Amino acid sequence: MIARQEYMDRMARLRQRVAEAGLETFLVSAEDSIYYLTGVSYRPLERPFFILVRPTAPAVLLVPALERQHLRAAPNVEQVQHYWDYPAPAGQGWADRLLELLGRDTRVGIEPSLSQEISSRLSSFAPQVLPLVEGLRVVKSPAELRMIRDTARYTDLAVRKLLEASYYGVSELELIAQGRAVQLQIMREVGYDLVTSSALVGSWPAPLSAQPHGVPTLADRLEQGPHIALGFLRVNGYAAECERTYFVAPPRPEEKAAFAAMMEARRRAFALVRPGVRCAELDSAARGFLQQEGFGGQLLHRTGHGFGLGNHEAPWVAEGSTDVLQENMLISIEPGIYLEGVGGLRHSDTVLVTRDGYECLTRYPTELDAMTLTARKPLNRLRGALMRRAAGVK
Repeated sequence: MIARQEYMDRMARLRQRVAEAGLETFLVSAEDSIYYLTGVSYRPLERPFFILVRPTAPAVLLVPALERQHLRAAPNVEQVQHYWDYPAPAGQGWADRLLELLGRDTRVGIEPSLSQEISSRLSSFAPQVLPLVEGLRVVKSPAELRMIRDTARYTDLAVRKLLEASYYGVSELELIAQGRAVQLQIMREVGYDLVTSSALVGSWPAPLSAQPHGVPTLADRLEQGPHIALGFLRVNGYAAECERTYFVAPPRPEEKAAFAAMMEARRRAFALVRPGVRCAELDSAARGFLQQEGFGGQLLHRTGHGFGLGNHEAPWVAEGSTDVLQENMLISIEPGIYLEGVGGLRHSDTVLVTRDGYECLTRYPTELDAMTLTARKPLNRLRGALMRRAAGVK
């Protein structure tokens, strides 16, 4: 858990950055930003929320009327104001109240993620777009690291359960069901905030695994080719991921060669992780090697991204990124090779940047032997047949 004092310190640091930027008011509106500053979980849906942060004046939280009691729990917001609803009669909507609270301020800052609808109502202020909260979030506190370690442990558990459940011909239905067991264990051990927790657990079967964001169906089966097991979790606000490429039939020569290249690309990226290294260098080391090995046409994405409240956030381990690694940043390392008609090959780990190197928080095995599963698993097959029958999946 994050202590009350840490939320107070976060707001104090943000006020300092608002002052350094020469702003009268900085408008915080992103869901994760407000959660980061207050620790109060909520879901805005169509109703916008705002914190007005000023260098010396009390912070003001503007929320829809139905949330005003709930949001009073925020430890570092002195005033909670409200508007009626969305939409609302003239004079009672969020824009009316927000403009009233901004008053005569002329130097206003906004977050990069602010919606076009809100931005258009603020156009007369010519607001500056500044990632002030994102800048605070990128380096993690000891309390945040403890929570991310917990999440990383559960992502390892998710991948273990997926591989234990897998056999030649297993259905996606049987694998997605493993997410339920992971969630129940989280609930028993650390609790489960329904708003700030989520669990995406499943395996992407070959050849669909060659489409990183393709969507498997419940009836899909894992047979020949490289499959990708994914534990993509957020536990009580903090995220981590573990992904593993594995086989339920002996890999063919082409698949072995691609797997070896993927592993070497990972090794080259890991070798560079330490404070002071540019994220773009890690990306160049991994993807540059894969391009040299002839896989340039089979690369679809960057080498990695950051973790925190989001599963994807700064720093960006990518070509063109200006981010530089610092101690207590979190990144993924996940160079991938995607062979059309065959499948994808990608391991992903959650990696902590330490004072003189790194610590891999996800520890599930990575080597090809451990990722090749050929046992018949008769009990799994029986359970799978019963599960598919109950769900009406062939």
